[in-house]
Amino acid sequence: MLFKFKLHNILEVMVKASEIMRRAVYTVEGNLSLAEVAKIMTSNRIGSVVVMKDNRPVGIVTDSDVVSIVAAGKDPKKILVKDLKKTKFITAPPETDLFKIVRTMVKTGVKRIPIVKDDKLYGIVSDKEILITTPEMIEVLSEKLKARVENVSSVGKAISGICENCEGYSDNIRSIGGRWVCEDCRD
Repeated sequence: MLFKFKLHNILEVMVKASEIMRRAVYTVEGNLSLAEVAKIMTSNRIGSVVVMKDNRPVGIVTDSDVVSIVAAGKDPKKILVKDLKKTKFITAPPETDLFKIVRTMVKTGVKRIPIVKDDKLYGIVSDKEILITTPEMIEVLSEKLKARVENVSSVGKAISGICENCEGYSDNIRSIGGRWVCEDCRD
């Protein structure tokens, strides 16, 4: 549990929603049919549109909403966006840390969170933006953790970990020339 707390602190300092959000967000008014919304999403290769009312974001229509309507045997040409029965509209302000956004997505099952502050739409964070950002975050975390390990362990002292040469786990990893290597790789 301590590791999760420290990892959260690192992520909190590292990445905010405003840094990874997609700024170009397609929006629609509530008087469009789901068929029209589906055409917008298809022609723009997007999975959602944010619903606006009086220049304020009030909801979201996703590709799964359209599929659900069709699967239920309903005609998407006859159903308006404003008539959709949606659960709570989940948003986050631009300063929200990525860790909190991911936790919210996992907890609620949503794949997209519009970034809103003072009733103004700033962007959207989807699972795609998170996947694009993840390799960079892993690299930064790896460097931070390596620096922390080097501070904790003096050169020459053995620790447990993953060998940087063979990538195997060992209880006898030592820092040799700035790389953490196992006993087999030191020979």
